[in-house]
Amino acid sequence: MSNPINVRLPKKLIRDIDGFAKEYELNRSEVIRQALTFYLAMLKNIGSIVRPTVFKLVPSQVTLMKRGDVTLMKLPTGLILSLSYTSSGGIGPKSMDKVKVDGFTLGRFMTRVALMDTISINSWPKLIIATLSVEMNPTGIEILRGIKSEAKKVGMDPDQSISMNTEENISTDQTGLGVIAVGLVHEDELRMGRTQPNDALVLMGEPKVGDEVIQAEKEGKIADLHDLVRLTQLDFIHDLIPIDTQGIAYEARMIAHMVGRQVKFFNNIKIDLEKPAGPATAVLITMDETQIEKLTWIVRKPITIVGKVL
Repeated sequence: MSNPINVRLPKKLIRDIDGFAKEYELNRSEVIRQALTFYLAMLKNIGSIVRPTVFKLVPSQVTLMKRGDVTLMKLPTGLILSLSYTSSGGIGPKSMDKVKVDGFTLGRFMTRVALMDTISINSWPKLIIATLSVEMNPTGIEILRGIKSEAKKVGMDPDQSISMNTEENISTDQTGLGVIAVGLVHEDELRMGRTQPNDALVLMGEPKVGDEVIQAEKEGKIADLHDLVRLTQLDFIHDLIPIDTQGIAYEARMIAHMVGRQVKFFNNIKIDLEKPAGPATAVLITMDETQIEKLTWIVRKPITIVGKVL
């Protein structure tokens, strides 16, 4: 036995219903009944893929995860909000900065770090937040130019996807900058925990820090956004992680720990496994060891096999 339900529908939807009713020789009620039956079956069997965003979100349904400098907020819809963050101090064009570099270059490298952390887990950046401890004009303007330069490389609209705040009340003699990249990824597409036993631990790029970075970039020795995007498209690559201040050995152990494995580092490696990699100048890869030669042809940056996953 059925019960009548009164529902208000937009005119366009009513026209569509009437169109289907005429085409299939059904009445309005039957079209609506079949549409609801089909939709409810999809919700039951597919779940988060078709779950409407208008469903009420309860804070307790949001779970948090971390990997290095990335925090992940998993929503009940199956979407994951990623926040990748980095900061610098004493690097820039001001009188008290320890490492002298122009604002454009600083903004470019710091934004690259946050974007690389985001893209390495298959999350796609939608927003960049920059917090500056300097004035907008002239230092902030140059930093913003650098931020926009990197944002464009991954298809972001700089005029819509960058939020920035500066220090306009106090005169500063040293540069400070924080950058956050906010991205979105569905949990089924998240690139984390894919490392497999016997995977090779491969380093792309060389760890550089401070004054070493600019020259190494000119020589083509460090990783960049184009390299990372290319890596995410290769099916023999399992996990990716940009190296930060913790060094290669730390990041390798973290990747292995996530899948309950250990790592073995090879002897006679010429690269210092404990050295920081500054603004993500190197990326650690876990991959099928039989494909290493293929990788060297695809990515024209230094490739070093540092160990394997046990």
